[in-house]
Amino acid sequence: MTLTTSVTSPKSQTAGKEHWLDVLHLDAIPGAMDNMGWKVAAKMMRQWFSTEPAYVMPEKVRNSEIATPVTRYDDQIIKMKSWALNFPRCVEPLEHLVMNWDTPAGLKLLKKRLKDKGWTPGSNITLGTTRMKAYELNMTSQVNRVEFGSLLDTFDDMYGALGKATVKIAVVGESKGNPAGIDIFEIEKLGVYIRDTYDFNDDGIVSEPLGIWSKERCLSKEEIAAWWLMELRDRFKMFPGFVPVFNSDFRRWQQAHNSGGDFVVLSDVMWIDPPVNPVKIPR
Repeated sequence: MTLTTSVTSPKSQTAGKEHWLDVLHLDAIPGAMDNMGWKVAAKMMRQWFSTEPAYVMPEKVRNSEIATPVTRYDDQIIKMKSWALNFPRCVEPLEHLVMNWDTPAGLKLLKKRLKDKGWTPGSNITLGTTRMKAYELNMTSQVNRVEFGSLLDTFDDMYGALGKATVKIAVVGESKGNPAGIDIFEIEKLGVYIRDTYDFNDDGIVSEPLGIWSKERCLSKEEIAAWWLMELRDRFKMFPGFVPVFNSDFRRWQQAHNSGGDFVVLSDVMWIDPPVNPVKIPR
């Protein structure tokens, strides 16, 4: 709580009137997420706040597949079957990816993965194992991907935890040649997982808005539209305790507290039988 004063009428009265205002601290937002049923989003944000010292993810890590130190990624929070599959906006692109991963670009990347392991035409090379976690698959046998999520999505746990993210697919199996000179890859399993980054980087001049929050909840999209159209005094009356939150607020938190750390997000791996098997390795 914080104490403020305001001048009251008549104008001759200048002693001021005391008001107690409930101030929202950023680290109270996970509690508000819990109140809304956003359990995974709350875990993600608490993970960010718990990191010391502060760490801002470089763009080269955010937008690439370079190896990430184990202290800079999390693969424990996001679960495919028990959580991600509850959201149609993730399920639909995932199903399409599973059925159509073997595009020319996907097969080309499969060939590169094999060559990185020493494959030559006609040789037998094993790629990946079902014991691998997403981090290992991502660096060795991931072959295709699809993005999902939009700023237009419903405010829910997935919106709070991931926003826009990527579903990736990896192949586990073995290359085999035959007398006809055709190299094939026999697939044991397809591994599907989510990759994202949890960070507060801004891509534009204006900091990205992250909702209007109180200690209890976030305003709905309809309420946010009404909030922005209101006069300041009406906002306090209709939505007491709510304040807009931006990416830049989290960066200021890092500077003030030397805590708060960006991290790469990886889910667990969901293993699926291949719909097409084997596939031809392109020449």
